[in-house]
Amino acid sequence: MEDICSKLDQVLEEYLNLISTYQEQWKQYSKETEGGFFQLAHSKYTMGHNRLSQDQYDGRMQANTRVLISPNTGLETNKDSWIQFTLTSGHLDDSINTEDNMSSSSLRRRTAHEFEKKEKDGTENTEKPLIKRRTRDPLNWFGVLVPSSLRESQRHFKQGFTGIINIINLRNEIIHKEAEYQALKKEKEKLIEANKKEQELKKENEKLIETNQKELDD
Repeated sequence: MEDICSKLDQVLEEYLNLISTYQEQWKQYSKETEGGFFQLAHSKYTMGHNRLSQDQYDGRMQANTRVLISPNTGLETNKDSWIQFTLTSGHLDDSINTEDNMSSSSLRRRTAHEFEKKEKDGTENTEKPLIKRRTRDPLNWFGVLVPSSLRESQRHFKQGFTGIINIINLRNEIIHKEAEYQALKKEKEKLIEANKKEQELKKENEKLIETNQKELDD
């Protein structure tokens, strides 16, 4: 019983700490989002709304940051787990084919002699050479010398994006702690009920022994 009570206290303390951190993260996220929109509005005022719109977006754009989803296994038991979100940098395809970037003119310069030589030597590699994709700053879509307020807006939104991922992870961990607390609470209730029945049975046995003793004395 003491072990269950100590575990309940520990889980409850961890739960309250998570709630406190969760609230602080929300406040920080709201602050970053507010700062991002404020700096963005200042940039539009400085540059003009026509120079800071969707018309400047690069149609070939890809996300520079991805979110990886994986189960976060609990420390005590392998069966207890929750979903963990992790930010990682890079495109969906971390590498691209160099031959896809070659122009049609350079492809035509490949002679039949070179192709036949590769076939004879057996060195024709079916796998194409790969290079890492270069990451471009999206701010360059709006010009090389962008106002500092636009960079500040980008910084706020980046930190806010990191913050919302932390908030989601905290929420999942809070739900996990709630389930853990409820399971321990039910286990404690079962122990209390078992102890209660044991005490009742003990009292009945004592009464029975006392009754038998009186009959023997008579």
